[in-house]
Amino acid sequence: MLKLLKHPLAQALKPMLADLASTIFFAALLAITGNVYWATGVGIAVGVGQFAIQRVRRKPMVTMQWMSLVMVIVFGALTLYFHDPRFVMVKFTIGKIAIGAAMVKPNWMSRYLPAIVTDNLSKLELTLYSAMWPVMMFGLAAANLYIGFTMSQAAWTFFLGVITPAAPWVLFGLQYAMIRLHVRSVIRARVAAAPVAAE
Repeated sequence: MLKLLKHPLAQALKPMLADLASTIFFAALLAITGNVYWATGVGIAVGVGQFAIQRVRRKPMVTMQWMSLVMVIVFGALTLYFHDPRFVMVKFTIGKIAIGAAMVKPNWMSRYLPAIVTDNLSKLELTLYSAMWPVMMFGLAAANLYIGFTMSQAAWTFFLGVITPAAPWVLFGLQYAMIRLHVRSVIRARVAAAPVAAE
């Protein structure tokens, strides 16, 4: 399991998961306290705090992190002004759509995969594996709006605090197993065909 968590693609997921922190804090506090001002204030503080930690560590802020910080502040301010938590729901959806759009690029996963995978799977196969990620992101974005606007606050909090953080890791684990089996089958088929080709 530790080896899986150190995988390059797993490391690439960390910024995306960290982006959920401010929204999850907001949803949890809103469910516990019922105070939209307190929950929004803490959500903004968490987002700004993450930015401050990055600056103190002198780590560069990528475009997605800047966008996340701006959305935390803008949609947090709108939530406070209109006293409407749905602005934070929209922030989450916009963020996931933006990440999904960035993942629409064909075969984007190849840069995170070891040579044994890219050398044995076709571009079409790698593109199909890559396409699973934007589909998941768009699905989370749509589910967030549906749950946030049609179900209870508790349901939305559970979705943000449990389902959303778990979804990328579940997909990553499934893909890790699928790609591993796929590559093994390709290599075995190639080895089995080698004597025939030699004759």
